[in-house]
Amino acid sequence: MAESGRKVLLLGSVKVGKSVLFERLTSGAVRERSVPGTRLVVPEGRIEAGLLGRLRARLGRGTRDDDGAWTAVADEPDRLLDAPGASSLLARGQDEQVSRGLLLSAEVDAILMVADAKNLRRSLALFLQVAEFGLPMVLDLNMTDEAESLGVSVDAAGLAERLGVEVNASVASEGHGVARLPRLLARASVPRRSVRFPGAVESALRSLEQVLAAAPVSSRALGLLLLVNDPAARALLEERFGRGVGREVQSIVERARTSLHSPLEQVIAEAFYEASERLVGETVTLEAAGPAVLNRFGRWAEHPVLGIPIALVVLAAAYLWIGELGATLAVDLIDRRLFQELLIPAVESGLEWVPWPLVRDAFIDPDFGLIPTGLFLALGIVLPVLFFFYFFFAVLEDSGYLPRISVLLDRLLRLMGLNGKGVLPLVLGLSCVTMAIITTRMLETRKQRVIASFLLLLGFPCAPLLAVMLIVLQPLHWSAAASLFGFLIVQLVLAGMIANRIVPGKMPEFILELAPMRRPRLGVVLIRTGRRTYQFLREALPIFLLASLVLFGLDRAGGLDALERVSRPLINGFLGLPDQAVQVFIKTFIRRENGAAELNLVKHNFDSVQVVVTLLVMTLLTPCVNSAIVLFKERGFKTALLMIALVMVYAVIAGGVMNQVLRGLGVDFG
Repeated sequence: MAESGRKVLLLGSVKVGKSVLFERLTSGAVRERSVPGTRLVVPEGRIEAGLLGRLRARLGRGTRDDDGAWTAVADEPDRLLDAPGASSLLARGQDEQVSRGLLLSAEVDAILMVADAKNLRRSLALFLQVAEFGLPMVLDLNMTDEAESLGVSVDAAGLAERLGVEVNASVASEGHGVARLPRLLARASVPRRSVRFPGAVESALRSLEQVLAAAPVSSRALGLLLLVNDPAARALLEERFGRGVGREVQSIVERARTSLHSPLEQVIAEAFYEASERLVGETVTLEAAGPAVLNRFGRWAEHPVLGIPIALVVLAAAYLWIGELGATLAVDLIDRRLFQELLIPAVESGLEWVPWPLVRDAFIDPDFGLIPTGLFLALGIVLPVLFFFYFFFAVLEDSGYLPRISVLLDRLLRLMGLNGKGVLPLVLGLSCVTMAIITTRMLETRKQRVIASFLLLLGFPCAPLLAVMLIVLQPLHWSAAASLFGFLIVQLVLAGMIANRIVPGKMPEFILELAPMRRPRLGVVLIRTGRRTYQFLREALPIFLLASLVLFGLDRAGGLDALERVSRPLINGFLGLPDQAVQVFIKTFIRRENGAAELNLVKHNFDSVQVVVTLLVMTLLTPCVNSAIVLFKERGFKTALLMIALVMVYAVIAGGVMNQVLRGLGVDFG
C-alpha cells in the first residue's frame, strides 16, 4: 500500500516537550520507521491534532484552530516522524546521527522544529543548522507558560520575520496552540539563510556546492557536514559520487582546515551560536530575573562545595518521602484495608462454589496465588511506593534541580569515562533502566554509551525494585541499607574507572545551558507522576500475575523442590541463603521488582544478612526482559551479550564475597 501525505520531521533539543507535542498531533496507530544508514527506528504517525480534528479528519472535512480559522483536511494526511532530541547536528551523539540520517535520506518534505521558549539559544542554533538543508520549516515555541512565569518574553512576529518562517506559540502539555500547527505546516516555507562563516569556510562551501550540485539533498548542507567530517555525509558522498569526487572533496576540506587557526568543527559551531545569540538579543527580553531565593539556591546547588550538602538534604528528603511515607504508611494502609479486609475475603467467598481445589488455590494460595502474591505484589507493594518515587522525581525535574546535579557530578563522572551529560541516563536508571539505556543515545561517543549502559546494568535498581528494597530494608537497622547501597555506589565508581581505561575513545567537552530554578507546578508534577505510574501498571501487572502462575505451577509439579536441590551447593553454600531464595531469583529473572516483592513475602525465612545479600544479588543479577531487548538493540549482539554475561557472573561472586565478609565480621543488621 502506497504511503500518503508529506513526511514532516519533528526536531528539537532534549527536554523541549517534543514527545508530548508528537502525542498531541498524531492519532491512530503509531508505527516505527527505520532510519537510513542506522539500525535505529523513530515513531511515525498521522498528523490529526485534537479530538475534533481527528474526528473531522476521519470524515474528510477539516479542523478549526485556536483562532477559529478553518483548515480543510486532506484525504491523505501528513505523517510526522519523531526524531530523538538533538543538541546539535554537528554533535556525534547517536540521537544526532538519527536526525542527520533522516535529513540526508531525501525522504523528508518539511520540518517542524520545537524550541523551549524560555531558553532559545540552543534551539535557534539547531534551527539555523537544519535551515541549511533548504527544506520548508515551521518553528514552534513550546512551554510559553513557563517562559512567562520567568519573565521571558519572545517577539514571535519579529522572530518569524527574521527567519522567514511561520512561528507558533504553544503549551503542548496542556494542548494550547497545538491545533494551529497543521495549518501552519501547510504554509511552511524555506527559511532565510542568516549564518555567515569566515572567508575560508565560505570559500570551501562554494567549491563544495559546485562539486556536489547533483546531490539528492542541499549541496551546501552536505558540504557543511563533510567539513565537520560527518560519517553519514561521507557515506552518501561515496555512494552517489564515487572515489574521484571524494578525493576532490577531501582536498577542499583539507585546504579549509590548514587555512584556519582553530579546528574547523569549532569555527562552524561558533558561527551558528553567534547567529543564535544575535537573534535572541533582537527578539527576547527578560522582564524579571525570577525569585531571588530560587536563583540563589540554583547557584548553590551547582557549587562544587555547597552543592554536596544540598544533594545530601535532597537525598534525605527522598528517603523520608518514599521510604517512610510511601513504603511504610501507604503500603500498610493498602495491605490492611484493601487486601486483608476487603479483596482477599471477597475472592475467597466468590470461589467457594468452584469445585476444583487446584483452581481455587491458583487464586488464593497464600504462597503463590494470583491474589495474595501476583496482585498484591503489584498493587499493594510496588505501586504505592512507585507513585511516591515518581512524584518526588517529577518535583526535581520540574524545579530545574536535576541539571544542577549534572554540573555537580561532572568531575566525578569524568573519572568513569563520562561527563556531566551522563547524569541524565544514570538518574533515569533509578526510574527505568530500559528508558535509561535508550537515553544513552544522547551521549556523544560510543565509549560513553557503552560505559553508561554497562553501569546501568551493573547496579542501578530501577524505581519498582528500589521501592520494594526500601520496604524490605525498613525493619532492619539503618546500617543494612548503608551497607547495601554503599557497596553498590563504590563498585559502580570502581567499575566506571576500570571501564574508562579499557573502553577506547575520547572524552568530549561538557557544555550545559542551565534554565532558572522555579517552583514545581503541582499540575505538571501530578500529570507526569500519573503517566509514569500508569505505564508501569500497564506493563508490569500482567507479568506479576504470570510470574505467580508460573511459580504456582512449578510448586505443584515439584519443580521448585528440584531446582532447590540442584542449586543448593551455590545457594546454601557460597551465597549462604535459604532454599526460598530459588523462587525469589526465578521471579527476578522474570522482572526484578517481582523478585524483590517475593522476598518481602518470604523474608521471615531469611536472617538480616541473608536479606542484604539477596537484595545485592538481585540488583546485580540480570536486567529485566525489556532492558535486555533494548540493550541488544542499542549496543549490538556481541557487546550486549558480553555485558550481561559479565554482570551475571559478577553478581554471584559479589554476593558470595559479601556473605563471607559479613559472616566473618559477625555482622547482624537485626
